[in-house]
Amino acid sequence: MSSRLLKAALFVSALSMLLRVSDTLCAVENVSGAEYYTTIAPNCNTWARRFVSTGDSSRLIAHFRLGQLAANNFCKIYEGSDDQGKLAGTLEGGGLSFPVIVESSSAYISCVTNLTTETVGFDLQPFTLCGEDVEDIPYNLLSPMFPSNYPNYAGCVWRFQMNSSRTLLFQFSTFNTQSAYDFLYFKNEQGNVDKFVGSRGSFDYTVTATNLTVMFVSDYSGSRTGFNATVEVNFNPKKWTSARTLICRLKNAFCVEIQPSVECRTENLIIRVTVDEQTTLDYELGDTLYIALDREIPLSRLNDSCKVTGSNPVFTFDIDQCECVFKNENGTVSVSFLIWRFLAPSPAVIQRDVQNKLNVTCLLDAELLLSSSKIHTKIGSEEISAKKTGTFDVALNLFSNHYFTESLPGKVTVPNYIFAEVKLDEISASNGDFIVQLETCWATRSGNSNSLPSYQVVQSGCVAPLSGSESANAKTLIRNYESNFATFKLMSFVWTNFTDAEQFIYIHCDVTVCHNSTGQCPGQSCSGKKRRSVEDHGRNQRLSAGPVHIIQGTS
Repeated sequence: MSSRLLKAALFVSALSMLLRVSDTLCAVENVSGAEYYTTIAPNCNTWARRFVSTGDSSRLIAHFRLGQLAANNFCKIYEGSDDQGKLAGTLEGGGLSFPVIVESSSAYISCVTNLTTETVGFDLQPFTLCGEDVEDIPYNLLSPMFPSNYPNYAGCVWRFQMNSSRTLLFQFSTFNTQSAYDFLYFKNEQGNVDKFVGSRGSFDYTVTATNLTVMFVSDYSGSRTGFNATVEVNFNPKKWTSARTLICRLKNAFCVEIQPSVECRTENLIIRVTVDEQTTLDYELGDTLYIALDREIPLSRLNDSCKVTGSNPVFTFDIDQCECVFKNENGTVSVSFLIWRFLAPSPAVIQRDVQNKLNVTCLLDAELLLSSSKIHTKIGSEEISAKKTGTFDVALNLFSNHYFTESLPGKVTVPNYIFAEVKLDEISASNGDFIVQLETCWATRSGNSNSLPSYQVVQSGCVAPLSGSESANAKTLIRNYESNFATFKLMSFVWTNFTDAEQFIYIHCDVTVCHNSTGQCPGQSCSGKKRRSVEDHGRNQRLSAGPVHIIQGTS
């Protein structure tokens, strides 16, 4: 046999052996166990597995723990034992893929890999479902059992649903998951996927979406403390490139940079839309102009002071009456408003008008702003001054347990308790010089602390009288007038004459921080005797927290 024929025979033999190995690696294989992890062979054109769970879970999660498929590759995940079952989802190639939930204890995995040269780690595991549908923002995103370690085999899904596209800001104060094994995924409606893993400390993440799905997946061991993030709509005045921005600086009750069209104050703030701004908004005399962060908000939900007509385009309102965004930087607080136009009724069938907007920003001195009773925040964190002590942070936070360690989720079922704590953040608990005093606390259905209906919790430093047939433990003042924090608990309830979708609770408190170095802070007396005035010993500040969506309990 010639050397050329010998080489050809050896090549055919080697190729045949390679194909037999590839067929063995890539052919359908039956596997079982509590969890299945494998690497998809790089020399497979197609790859398939039939998995049956031996655990107790009736759900599975499929995702790529390592690497990603090449473009035009994919893995289809079916419920049951073959590709005739219900398609649970597809792990796409060409980028990060989002996990697929299989509502079954068995799954069939069919992949087209087109002889990709990248090894991909495929994981199929049981999980315990957690998370919720999120309808209200701001929101606190927490890993399960935070600040304790999250459980193994977690599968948490949070679905953020907005009326229109929003840019959400996730501000992670901490992020610590097991590297290479436990992942936090994000996916918007366009299918764009991001993934975070490992120890990252604190960081910010923004994503634009109308519908956003967040999923946390942990494996069978090695859990960590997880993550804690506040979620809010990201508002950056600089992004409104088509809007004209007017700025007025306020210090010591007057404008430093005076503009005739804007008079910045906390009460009776005035914005005059001038002829120049009429070009920006492109409105006519019959149009309605309104102040709101969301162009699509129903006008009926706005305070009348936040709506004017094009024939008299002058807004006069208190700073808490119209929607705005606060930002505090180095003692200066920017308060930003967006002015939109609402078109007058027209017989036209269609229109092609561009919706322009005007951004008005007031730059306010923080001390002046915080001394005003017109300032409230949805997440209760403010600066407050106690006489002769300077400035520090005081916060109102809501919890779901009496240890005040588990942050309250976005929803509470009646009659579960809401636990509230007002605390000085930067002062040691052993420092007896600062006393937090809850003067008045109450609940409202909206974020406006002056709105009706309202429900009194604390009055004159004591538990408010019970109403109607309330039980004696409906509200309890746990700690007040004793140290640098105060606490109370409130049994959740629903508002009468409102639908389920309108059931929200906001908590508001008027708080005094008293400097007690000379023992001059008045003590608490709830025995019916008149309590001494605290006006000379501290400054009163209003804090707010919420919303909490209230769910009617069922029997």
